[in-house]
Amino acid sequence: MSHAAPTLASDLAQALGEEGVGWQRPTPLLAGALLFGLAAVWLRAHPAWALSLGLWLGHAASDGVCGLFARRRATLLVLPLALLLGAALGWVVEQALVLDAMTAAERLTRVWLHLGFGAAMLGLPLLQGLRRLRAVRRVEQERARLRAELQMLQAQIEPHFLFNTLATLRSFVRQGSARALPLLDAVSGLLETTLDRVRQAEDSTLGQECQVVEHYLAIMALRLGERLSYRVDVDAELHDLPLPPLMLQPLVENAIQHGIEPSESGGQVLVQAERGGDRLRLKVVNSGCALTTDTPTGHGLALVNLRQRLHALHGDHAGLSLATNAAGQTEATLTLPMP
Repeated sequence: MSHAAPTLASDLAQALGEEGVGWQRPTPLLAGALLFGLAAVWLRAHPAWALSLGLWLGHAASDGVCGLFARRRATLLVLPLALLLGAALGWVVEQALVLDAMTAAERLTRVWLHLGFGAAMLGLPLLQGLRRLRAVRRVEQERARLRAELQMLQAQIEPHFLFNTLATLRSFVRQGSARALPLLDAVSGLLETTLDRVRQAEDSTLGQECQVVEHYLAIMALRLGERLSYRVDVDAELHDLPLPPLMLQPLVENAIQHGIEPSESGGQVLVQAERGGDRLRLKVVNSGCALTTDTPTGHGLALVNLRQRLHALHGDHAGLSLATNAAGQTEATLTLPMP
């Protein structure tokens, strides 16, 4: 597949093909031939019949010549040539069929009429095809830009997530803790679940992301012991809903880092999901340290990247908020549009 930059000639050739130029649509030709054949019985002697037949034949000829040479990418040269040939053919046919003699001024007027009609019949479909082609190209370019941006932002999240997990395992090994082997098993399960998905910009589900979160929480529970309890309360009916990878996990990691770990007594992390109409709300609630005026607004790089990913994916139709609920617990709410 060629990756050469598109030129005006190639764009015109593609637009001609997509608009059906070059007798690719035989129905209008057959309908025109039938109409003029029937009309000839009654209107043969009328000047308007000769003019209409000449215009139609001229356009049909221009259309066919354009389609023939457009396949050879010679569009810039062929378009004016096809227009002139079609206009000339239409003018000759009309002059041959008109019974009354025309003045020189009338013949010149007919020349401009044939040229103008041919230009309009070729130009309008071409302009429409070019606009559609370039609109599709802009959408594809924007999609490629968005995919690259999401991969860049996600690449910043992945090391942050994985290095913290491996640092915990290293700490247990150094201490000779009995929790090292269970943690190694949990890490293996986490990596097996995660690695096939974290490099995707899409094609994950809420159920799959909950599975990643449960592995992560199991690891942190081994590390923190009785200081951490957790619950993932997500209805099984919601598991098949689409969700980009690593949207939910940063919220859970943030709750532990800024809520549970700084608290001497620890706390609970609760993950919830609910769908209301065309909106999906994901909540991560922690009962550890509450938000204060000294708490960083973004709660670190993970949530900053998450907000950027949300904006890149959904613009103003998605959001992330941090607040203290009525029970004094910190609540992170992720709101996403659903198809």
